[in-house]
Amino acid sequence: MRSIPFTLLLLLITAGLALTAALRLSDGSLNRLFGPPATAIGENLYRFETKDIYRIRLSGNGVHADCVFEKGTWRMNKPWQDRMDPRAADLILQFTLGTRVEDIIPEGKIDSKKAGLTDGTIGVSIEDRRGQILARYLLGRRTQWIHRDEETGEEDPTVFIQPHDDGRKGFTYACTGDIHLLFKDGLRHLRDHHPFLFNPFILQSIRIQGSEGEMLLSRNDDKSPWRITKPLELRTDPAAVKKLIEDLFKLRALKVTERAEVTLPADEVNGRQRIAIRHFGEPEEVILEILPPATPEADTVFATVSNRPGTVFELPLKPIAPALTEEAAPDAPAAPVDEGLVSLAGLPDTINELRNPMLTNIDVESLQGILISPSTSPEILVAREKGQAWQYRNGTRMEPLNDLALFRLLKALTQTKVAGFPSDAAVNLAPYGLDRPSLKLTFVSFGADRIELIFGQARDGTWHAMRVGTPNVMKLDDEFIREISTHLWQWRHPSIWSIPAVDLANFARSMEGRPPLVIEYSLVADSWTALENGIDRSSELATDRANRLVTLLVDLEGETWLAPDDEAALKALARPVLDFKLVVRAYNDKGEEAGKTRHQLQLAPASDRPDNLVFYGRVDQDPHAFVIGTETVRRLAVDLFGDD
Repeated sequence: MRSIPFTLLLLLITAGLALTAALRLSDGSLNRLFGPPATAIGENLYRFETKDIYRIRLSGNGVHADCVFEKGTWRMNKPWQDRMDPRAADLILQFTLGTRVEDIIPEGKIDSKKAGLTDGTIGVSIEDRRGQILARYLLGRRTQWIHRDEETGEEDPTVFIQPHDDGRKGFTYACTGDIHLLFKDGLRHLRDHHPFLFNPFILQSIRIQGSEGEMLLSRNDDKSPWRITKPLELRTDPAAVKKLIEDLFKLRALKVTERAEVTLPADEVNGRQRIAIRHFGEPEEVILEILPPATPEADTVFATVSNRPGTVFELPLKPIAPALTEEAAPDAPAAPVDEGLVSLAGLPDTINELRNPMLTNIDVESLQGILISPSTSPEILVAREKGQAWQYRNGTRMEPLNDLALFRLLKALTQTKVAGFPSDAAVNLAPYGLDRPSLKLTFVSFGADRIELIFGQARDGTWHAMRVGTPNVMKLDDEFIREISTHLWQWRHPSIWSIPAVDLANFARSMEGRPPLVIEYSLVADSWTALENGIDRSSELATDRANRLVTLLVDLEGETWLAPDDEAALKALARPVLDFKLVVRAYNDKGEEAGKTRHQLQLAPASDRPDNLVFYGRVDQDPHAFVIGTETVRRLAVDLFGDD
């Protein structure tokens, strides 16, 4: 018979075991009591919530790193007090949560030395804020096994991993992925090689200080456009500012070291450049100081940044091919380098690179009028009433204008990029030809805003422009001036005439190589009489062709009017090949027929070549000839009898 003390002892032991099991069960399973089973092939080795992550501890070849996530940023406490590269942290976490088991090796069935799981092994430990271990493992070398995705066919290397979590030390796994590159060179690749870490959407200002002085870009709020506010108030080129911000965000050092490990140029050495950025709501700037190069031929320079005082960056000064700065281990994967490595020389960091390169920023929709004032010919007024078509002033009347001339002018004004900015403080305008401008354009909007631009030609033939009231001189390509129609006849509507078809009584056509033709026509009676060389061929007339010819003839349009002294047109029209004489009924104020008016149209090719594509035309006594398309001439010369 057992004694009562012995029975009590057994009860206490049983209760203790039950309590321990209950406590372990409160963690979700009995794995911590009896040890978890091996993770099955194809499953993820680890599962945990990323929101719980606070600390990553790393080790390799005797170097230990302690990294914590605070205020949205990863920072390193050991072996350096510095910012951690957020990409490195992401790679470690993505690898840990994404790696899948390809094979399971029980304890004692693998040579730890050959698997790279002995001295110098890479160790990874991930913890939450309470210090609870989310993942802890040793990372061995690559295995010979390559994982191939069944759907995409992509291949993925595998590595040996030995979990060191509580109760999981009995297995070694072959798992997908590889992050060995992060741990080479004494864990230096864990440091953030980007001098700047900022949110582009809440950036308030960028200050650039160099040999040419200081420039400040700023904006009032995150919806406002960027402007240059120092040393001048200037509009910016949105594309150039976007590139600057993107390049500063991507700017990456080839190497990051401690300040004590390098010798920096003395303070009195000239050639420093500073780039400072500030977020909305931040009291201080973050300043990147770029130090002078060691030699004029140097490809890199040292730099420091104000919020990482112990760190020195070796930045690419000139464009260089993406490459590793140091040799990788033979079995290491290819380095994850940026395709577009940013160099300091490639930064758009000057006023002329960042300022708006457009000649004007005129809002065409708000324009009411344009006054074109050439120095050698009369002014031309182009205007419109709200909601009405554009017109030009011809004498005392406003008339329909040439839409092509207007289109070319507005396109040139809104799409022309200046070729350069010779001066932003011009006092003597003579070197630019602006002391006696060749052209002045005045723009008036419906809101009464007024802009005046003057244009001049320097002695070397270069064209320049300036907005009246500003000291900024802009250099222009010759093409811009050629797009501005500065003669009244260039604005004339391309309509040759507009004759009501019902008023056309008859027309005669003389054409080289064909007999003369006279057509009498009545739209009301729909009657036709055709006399060819004096012979009545009315019964043979193809009236549908004759109708199309009349429609074309009474509303004839050219392509563009020419100067009255255009030599090529005068020479060609001295020998016209196609001649029309029109007789049109005229009416008095009461609508009664009051006789007839006569008009003449003459056409001639620009050359006798068979491939000639240009025809000139002239109407009545108009001093201006015009250009007309070959297809229109072909239709005017249509055969009105029989088959084409």
